[in-house]
Amino acid sequence: MVRKFTDVTGMDFADVTAQEGATLFDLWSPACAPCAALSPILDDLARDFADDLHICKANVAADTTLGEHFSVRSLPTLSLYRDGAEVDRIIGFRSRAQLTAWIESLL
Repeated sequence: MVRKFTDVTGMDFADVTAQEGATLFDLWSPACAPCAALSPILDDLARDFADDLHICKANVAADTTLGEHFSVRSLPTLSLYRDGAEVDRIIGFRSRAQLTAWIESLL
């Protein structure tokens, strides 16, 4: 099985966000039903945007420091960074088509 995501739970925030290029952070929790529904969509998007986008997952229930640093108030939260700076954020579940359009508009 090919790993499509990088689990950044427990990593230093500076290391996580300083990556070059576009990085999508999925801030989630195992107790979040919309987060579970979003997971297979992100799996598809990881394949679709394999050359343009790095997807990172952070379990904010297991690592509260990342949740605090991203100022997470609701889950799921998707934060898109480009070259170390946040360019946009989506809170809540979105369809595959909505997320594809969002990502394409920011790349």
